[in-house]
Amino acid sequence: MRHYTLLLILLVIFFGGCNLRKPPKELDPDLVYDTIPLYDANNSFAPYDDDKFKPVLNASKLQIYHDDVVDYGDFSGKKFPQFYADKDKNLHFEIDKKANTLKVRSELREGPNSWSTADTEGHFWVATLRCLKPKVGITSYTWMQVHGTHDTYNYPILRLLWIRNKGNVYDHIWAIIIVSDPNTPNIYEYVDLGERPNGFFTAEVHFKNNILDILINRNLKATRNVTYWEDVQNYFKAGVYINRYSDGGSVSAIFKELHFYDDSSQVVSAHH
Repeated sequence: MRHYTLLLILLVIFFGGCNLRKPPKELDPDLVYDTIPLYDANNSFAPYDDDKFKPVLNASKLQIYHDDVVDYGDFSGKKFPQFYADKDKNLHFEIDKKANTLKVRSELREGPNSWSTADTEGHFWVATLRCLKPKVGITSYTWMQVHGTHDTYNYPILRLLWIRNKGNVYDHIWAIIIVSDPNTPNIYEYVDLGERPNGFFTAEVHFKNNILDILINRNLKATRNVTYWEDVQNYFKAGVYINRYSDGGSVSAIFKELHFYDDSSQVVSAHH
């Protein structure tokens, strides 16, 4: 009888211990998000005050929500809750959207000149930025575009964006590329650029001689021949853009550096 009692005690200890050693339930990743910085008028600055942003601002206009709010190059003294520089000289783009409303943006739009993917001197979008992860309610947002002009083909051949969950790939940055001729219905390719970095990272888009290169942290992530797009006139965009009708919430991208180049000699990683 004593042996049976001892065996019972050992079994209780064993199975009880197994239960105690069960791993804790994984935290729902959607409960983890970045806090969107609060705009402080007294501790923010006009981005044009910083010399490093003057070249890109001189070649851009600013679009907030649905309107052009700053004309090309007219950025002196201009700041908004959706567009400002902080004390660390970082450029903030922020926007909020109510669910089931039209798309919104806080974006720089390059111009007024446009360019072709076939240009031999090349066109280069180069940035060091941080993409913040928003709360549940936002499924994706765009932080970079190469867009066709209204009079040639009013669609973006390329968007770089954050997507919460695509095919069970969670919290990654992606490229969406139009891979069809502009005279036919759009066909899109999604390219996984990797897990969203928690801190600042470099992103580059190169167009030269109808070759598109996409680089993240100087690593080549995609190369495409885009000869089919050479008759379209294009411009760069940078900032934040929410286009999904059902999405609601706030998004933010913070840029430490941002450049639109028309000369490969200015781009350290250019290899064409």
